[in-house]
Parts: sequence; C-alpha cells; structure tokens
Amino acid sequence: MLADGLEIGLEIRRVRPEDWRDLRALRLEALADTPLGFLETLADAQVKPDEDWQARAMRGAADGDALRSSFQVMAWDGDRPVANCVCFLADGVAWLAAVYVTPDRRGRGLLDELAERCAAWGREQGMSVLRLEVHEDNAPAQAAYRRLGFVDTGRRAPYPLPPGGQELVMERPL
Repeated sequence: MLADGLEIGLEIRRVRPEDWRDLRALRLEALADTPLGFLETLADAQVKPDEDWQARAMRGAADGDALRSSFQVMAWDGDRPVANCVCFLADGVAWLAAVYVTPDRRGRGLLDELAERCAAWGREQGMSVLRLEVHEDNAPAQAAYRRLGFVDTGRRAPYPLPPGGQELVMERPL
C-alpha cells in the first residue's frame, strides 16, 4: 500500500485516445454492475460501434472549448482498467459523472483520488463548485459522495431510464 492508501502498481492518469478499448470494457462492466449509476443502458452500450468509443476517449483526453471541455481519468491495475470518472463543465460549474470503481477496488481510496483529480481540473477551469447527480435508490454512492464532502442541495432531476425516479443533486465547493 502507498502512504495515501492506494495500492502500489495502480496507474492513475487522464485517458488517452488509444485507451478506448479499456474505456469500453470498464463502462460495460459498470453498466452491468450498477445500472442506476449511469444514463445509459448496458444493451445500448453493447451495440455502440468502435467509433463511438473512440470519440468518447478522445473527448476525455483533450480539452476543447469551454462548452465541450471535459476531463476523464481512469485507473489500471496492470492492464486491467479498474476505475473511471469524468468531469465536464455545464451551467457554470464542474460536473462529476460516469464514476465507477470495480467492486474489488472499492473502499481503498481510489474514488477519492479520481474525484480529487477531477476537482483539480475543475478548479483549473475556473470553477468553484463540483456537482453531481446520483439516483435516489443508490444509497452506497450517496454515502461515498457524502464522505467526499458532497451535500444534498435539495434539488432533484428526473432519472430518464427505467425504473425512473429521481436523482439527487449534490455538490461541494472546489
């Protein structure tokens, strides 16, 4: 273990365009593991062409203009992708999205590290708030976000996929 609780051998870095296969593999795992955590179904993701995954990796790898700017960070254990998160700018704040840590890596500080890297990127973009949406029935994710300093704003957004419901809007200062 490293001093901050992360394991030796983990590589944590911004996504590169050539990482698209790993991005796809981890996203499919995430959708199978936690369907309420994402605004996409496993069935839809499984039929996306390679070009879509390549474009997704490209978006997370390079800064665009203020409206299309995003930052995607992933973690690997050797050649196995084990965690992911994305930060993008919208509504005058930085948004945390597509957060996933594979089950055997949860509770080891990896979420903290990825979220902090996204927060740092948001600060670099001049943002003062990091915001996210989490499904009302995803209690483990809500607890993890509270541990990272996020608070429920009281605002709700409809979850557009079955089973429906609401997403809590949570945020923390940068």
